[in-house]
Amino acid sequence: MQTGSDTGSALLARALVPYNQKPDEATIAALVDDLLRHGESLLADVAGHEAAAAALADWHRLTTEGPTDSPMGNWNHSRALARTVRSFHRVLAER
Repeated sequence: MQTGSDTGSALLARALVPYNQKPDEATIAALVDDLLRHGESLLADVAGHEAAAAALADWHRLTTEGPTDSPMGNWNHSRALARTVRSFHRVLAER
């Protein structure tokens, strides 16, 4: 059974692959859903940590504005979500 940290690490590994390994659109959509769910599960733990301020601002922007309307929009959005989740993990590891 995977822990939350293992799940997060697996999500990051799926999202932060080189561009030449970009998955199909259905896989990207599922990845975005998984990243959003995982990120939401971390919000209460990172909220209030000064070190998480920039990542929380990024999270808010990414979740309210969504991906750009471009051929790589969803892929870039998933990667930005993953980088933000990675920042959440770092903050939690430092406390």
